[in-house]
Amino acid sequence: MRSKNFLLFFSLPFIGLIVIFFVLSSLNRTYIKNKTEELVKEQLQATAEILKVNISYFLRDNYSADEIFESYSRKENIYYMALLNEKKEILSWSSQFEGYLPLSLQSIKDEESWIIDSPAGKIFNYFSPFSAPEGKAYFLYLGYSLKSLEEMIVYSRRNFFFIFGLISVIGIIFFLGLYQLQRHYLEKKREAEEEKKEKERYREISAFTSGVAHEIKNPLNSLSLIFELLKKKAPPYIQQEVGEGKEEIQKISRIIDQFTSSLRPLKLSKETFLLEEVVSSVREALVKESDKAEVEIRYLESSAIGLKADKGLMSQALHNLLSNSIEASSGGVISIKAQQKKKTAIIKIEDSGRGIAEEDKQHIFEPFFSRKKKGLGIGLYLTKKIVEAHEGKIEVQSKIGQGTTFLIQIPGG
Repeated sequence: MRSKNFLLFFSLPFIGLIVIFFVLSSLNRTYIKNKTEELVKEQLQATAEILKVNISYFLRDNYSADEIFESYSRKENIYYMALLNEKKEILSWSSQFEGYLPLSLQSIKDEESWIIDSPAGKIFNYFSPFSAPEGKAYFLYLGYSLKSLEEMIVYSRRNFFFIFGLISVIGIIFFLGLYQLQRHYLEKKREAEEEKKEKERYREISAFTSGVAHEIKNPLNSLSLIFELLKKKAPPYIQQEVGEGKEEIQKISRIIDQFTSSLRPLKLSKETFLLEEVVSSVREALVKESDKAEVEIRYLESSAIGLKADKGLMSQALHNLLSNSIEASSGGVISIKAQQKKKTAIIKIEDSGRGIAEEDKQHIFEPFFSRKKKGLGIGLYLTKKIVEAHEGKIEVQSKIGQGTTFLIQIPGG
């Protein structure tokens, strides 16, 4: 699954769930609000019925409206109340807010309930008629505080945003984790496919090279024998040319051998040895082979480093790297620094040579890539192949005119 499709596959359902959660929460809050208002209305109606009965008794006993309201003025949650006659004229009223009685007789009917905003928050109003002794009609007006309902709604809204934010954060972290896992999986899959294609490609090249090498080496062997015979029978003045011809044939044979060996799978024969032993033997061999006596090879290590690896292949890898460094250097010092971190041996080879062009860095480990006039482009490819066969890795850092550094990491130190 591609990254874009993956994001759509997981993000769209997640966004859908968030929207559904948001809608359901809003509907739930609306339902709670409406249900609570219905319960408040029922409670206020029941309270009004009780008050109307009590007020009727007080009126029958000739109590004044002010005397009647004095006993009810402190009733919990009733913010204001008023008694009106049949003409809807206020006979008496009380309020927890001095001088505040929100009553508009033009906007109410004989029996009605409604909600208003006040300095104390939302107030549920109830206006109801009733009959007193002697058949007189009165109206009772009550205002009930919805403060607890508002607090509950605020609390519910705060919890909603908290849960919404928490779910969003967890969801984003979860889906980002899935996305990273999926991208890592795709990268590994792509690497595996590329590695498979590369192996198939080199298998084809190897088969082709082996066939070509077999067909070429037989005539080369015959030519080598012919030159050997010519050398024995040729006059002295052409002995040198015959010898050079034989050397060229042998050179062609070596090139073919290098091609076939570079494409052949490596078989490791691991043993335990000291890294210093390999470096010393390679350094001695290069000093004998090289004609650049002005180039000095120094080896530094923090402590004795042991490796469990193929000694011959590791010698070949170091030989290839140091040989390249010597060819690239006109003088100075080539330093080999080694250290061990946990169970990994780290080898750093630094020279002060001409360096590698930026556009060539990504190709130097490819087979048959070389900027040298006589180079075959096999040495660094083989080196990388040897390092990776030991489950290690090799990197290069270089700038034109400032030298080159190869960094090798080999596990099993």
